[in-house]
Parts: sequence; structure tokens; C-alpha cells
Amino acid sequence: MNTTEPTLYVVNPDVSCREEGPDGALLFNPDTDAVLVINTTGLLIWEALREPRDKAGVVTALESRCNNVPEDSVAGDVDEFMEQLIAKGFLGIYQGTVQF
Repeated sequence: MNTTEPTLYVVNPDVSCREEGPDGALLFNPDTDAVLVINTTGLLIWEALREPRDKAGVVTALESRCNNVPEDSVAGDVDEFMEQLIAKGFLGIYQGTVQF
């Protein structure tokens, strides 16, 4: 039987997140000294990624917190934001299963 393992996304455990009131948060990666300012939607995505998830799981988590948002719009925004997080070292990719 050929099964493909899901691609899961996990936050870099070294990255710190400091919420900045209702406007969003600051992410800091001490490995690269990179700082990223994220808005409230970015913060919701970041919070969804506190446990390993695939992209569909992140989209589902975001949709459950937001009302009347088109699914294709959410999926595109999640994909774009996650690619930015990966490129800057804030987020990693795990291929395989995760056991808690």
C-alpha cells in the first residue's frame, strides 16, 4: 500500500510572538534577527499553527474564527502568508506523521 504522508507546517520553536493589542503582533526570529509585523489575520493564522497542521487545517481553523469570508480568498491568503513565514524562517515544513 502506497500512502503519502501529509505535509504539516510547524512554527519555529525559537520564534517569539508579542501581541500588540488589537492590531496584530510582532514575530521575532532570533536565529536570523528577523522581525515581522503581522495583522490580526496573520495572528489568527500563527495561532492556528501552534500545533502542526496542513494548509487545509489552517484554512479550516481560520474560517471557524471569521464570519462570511469566501473560502477561496481565505485559502489564497493563508497560502501567501505561510510562504512568507517559511521564506523568513518563522515556519517549517514537516513531512510525516506527528504523534503527541
